[in-house]
Amino acid sequence: MWPASVVVWGAVLLLMLTIGCHADTTRYNVSFDELHKCKQHNAINGYNYRAFFKLHELEHNNPNDTDGLIVDLLVYVLAARDGHILLSEQNKTAVSAVEIVLGGGGNTFSQIRLGQKGSPLRTKASAGLLSPIDPLPVRVRIDTEGQIRVYAGNLTDEPFMETLMPKEKASELRYVSFTTWGTALAKWFYDCPLPSNESNGTVMIDGNELEQEYDGKQRLLDHLKQVPRWIDPPVNFTGVEIGQIFIEGFVYDQMTNLVELSGMIGMSWQDSRYRWNASDFDNTTLVGDVCHTIWTPSFEPLSLFTGSFSLCYLSHKGNVIAAIDKFSWANFCSLSDSYRWPYDANACHLQLMAASHERHVPIRLDMKQVRFVPDYEQSEWSVKTVAKHEYEQNITPYGQQPMLELHFEMIRKSDIHSMSIYPAYFVANLLISISFLTDGRSRLLLNSLGLIVLLNTFLSISVIVPRSGIPKICTVLNTLQFSQYFFSSLQFSYILDIFFRWSLVFFSLSLLFFVIDLWLKRTRVNIPPNSWINRLISFPVLRFALAMDQISNYNTLEHKNVRWDEVTRILNRIMMIVVVIVFAIGFTKP
Repeated sequence: MWPASVVVWGAVLLLMLTIGCHADTTRYNVSFDELHKCKQHNAINGYNYRAFFKLHELEHNNPNDTDGLIVDLLVYVLAARDGHILLSEQNKTAVSAVEIVLGGGGNTFSQIRLGQKGSPLRTKASAGLLSPIDPLPVRVRIDTEGQIRVYAGNLTDEPFMETLMPKEKASELRYVSFTTWGTALAKWFYDCPLPSNESNGTVMIDGNELEQEYDGKQRLLDHLKQVPRWIDPPVNFTGVEIGQIFIEGFVYDQMTNLVELSGMIGMSWQDSRYRWNASDFDNTTLVGDVCHTIWTPSFEPLSLFTGSFSLCYLSHKGNVIAAIDKFSWANFCSLSDSYRWPYDANACHLQLMAASHERHVPIRLDMKQVRFVPDYEQSEWSVKTVAKHEYEQNITPYGQQPMLELHFEMIRKSDIHSMSIYPAYFVANLLISISFLTDGRSRLLLNSLGLIVLLNTFLSISVIVPRSGIPKICTVLNTLQFSQYFFSSLQFSYILDIFFRWSLVFFSLSLLFFVIDLWLKRTRVNIPPNSWINRLISFPVLRFALAMDQISNYNTLEHKNVRWDEVTRILNRIMMIVVVIVFAIGFTKP
């Protein structure tokens, strides 16, 4: 659930966006009475010309022979995007047809084509030309010489688009059809009479009937567009204040050494160059959708910060509120040499600088306004602390510039690794420790099973263990050269987990003691009664502590002979105790 401040801030932005969008709506003085005089065709089936209308049967298509006109149509269209008009020789698509596209490409461009989906004869950028609520008047005029003139919006002497087609194909135009594209819905009003501007109903077109109605906000936007697009902030610029950061994703990839932060960011600054007198524009004090009109900070590529301004609002006092609804902020951060995998930590930082030609762009952040959405951590690393550093002047490849740094202290999420390491470690050491108490094939079986479990764990963690990750007290075993060679032969030289290395040592000792014990039992060699080894291994307290049977009385050892295989039995019990101790230590975190 979003914090209350996030909801409030989002509601404010939504309200401001609504105001801004209303201000940008293009209105034409088209009444419903004018539309009722037309015929209507709804294009709802995507890009498919289904209904064709004969031009000579249209009541209000009256080309003027004195002007050499073949087609003179007035239509109105209601659509969010993609309005298509086709003029053809037959009641079907043909290469000799003329296709007029209005608001194509998501309402960004318009085009005149020769043939359906044919080669473009004329293309023009027309962002926001169509509207689903305001009818757009369109007049198409084609003469005998193949001159095509399309008037859209203001029916003035200057065509919206103009081009030339082969005149022999122009004389073949007999039908007109309308459609749209994809899932867009277009309402076409065709066979419309030309607007009348006199009381007696005389039809006249001089461009005054369908002029745009400009309110204060529209005039203000036009005024702002006439201001030069600055590449530098204003003089005595106080800096950019980052007021809100919503962190939606945090990823640290230890394979590529790339740390990335993503989410939404809101910022503000003061730019006196865009001030205006509210009374001059119908008391308009706020205007939106000015990201492409006013100066906005451009971030250095060195910062690895990407994201375009989606919301920009400007007040009459020069205050700018802007938002980037989706940003990505990354940096390279190598994994530190750690001897505590998978309980290691790392520190990374992100840098943010803004480019400028002549002036510096300070960037400041209020850490109290940094918010984290649930489950923002999207890797095996968890953020422990976040801190900021704001440098007024810092040395960069571009000289001394202001810089904002975010510092992240991270710790690895060790739970998933513990689940893969400790069960295998438990089973392997349990089998190996029990093997010291058994003889014959039972020892070989238990010891071999413990080794298989260890090797299987090696293979499973070899992919995830970083090369710099040396867990716990592994340096102690660096002297065990044979173990190091074993790991190298398996290409696991970077997996130096102390637990598994000790387990491998105990496996080898268990196997060695088994061979020695087997040889001693076959030779049946006795230890002399007066030997100190005989007295040591027959000491009652020692044998009781090791849970061994009492083979003699300590006061009568000079009359007894003890076999050498009793020595290996004592060593097996002692080694089992050592295994249990190391086994217990292995379950404690480093």
